[in-house]
Amino acid sequence: MTEKLYSLEEVYGLLGRSDAGQIHLRMILAKSHADQLSAVEAAVDWAGSEMTKNRHVKLDHSEDALSIDLVTSLKAMGFQASHDTQYGGHCDIVVEAKGQFLWIAECKIHSSYDWLLKGFAQLDTRYSTGLPGQDAGEMIIYSRNQRADQGMASWKERLKEARPDVEFHDGDAKLMFRTTHTHELTGATFRVRHICVPLYFKPVDRDL
Repeated sequence: MTEKLYSLEEVYGLLGRSDAGQIHLRMILAKSHADQLSAVEAAVDWAGSEMTKNRHVKLDHSEDALSIDLVTSLKAMGFQASHDTQYGGHCDIVVEAKGQFLWIAECKIHSSYDWLLKGFAQLDTRYSTGLPGQDAGEMIIYSRNQRADQGMASWKERLKEARPDVEFHDGDAKLMFRTTHTHELTGATFRVRHICVPLYFKPVDRDL
């Protein structure tokens, strides 16, 4: 009996109801660092959305526990992801792939803007290399505050004040923006995506 060979279009069709499956396929078929980065960002967005849906069971989770949740989702989608890998220090989330691709995310619970600034400095000057295929990273902000959009707007302003060398680029959502600056190690343009995973949970029905 001859096994059926599926075309790429048929495979996409079979995965039509699975965002995670489609993202996995995108990473497998990635032909460039840009394609790999796009797949990783899509995976993080999907995993973050799943965390938000289940925020009621994550009220007491630490930064490490939340980051491990994200890593678990990334690994389930087929990514070579890890937590607490030693690259210049203890990296919160690392994704590696073919072609010396390396993506690092620094994750912080939004307790203060100084705490977020420390995270950005760690990502910039401690963990990242700025080498080809390693010139993009991410700030993942877990927010247990109301109006995460306002918190992200304030974070942008604080970062502008603290880092005049950083250029800002609007994202495609209120809970995301992008920045670029010159990496001090290699002189390359280092790109950072800043996203928020909103975890505020205080339903009013409990008081009624």
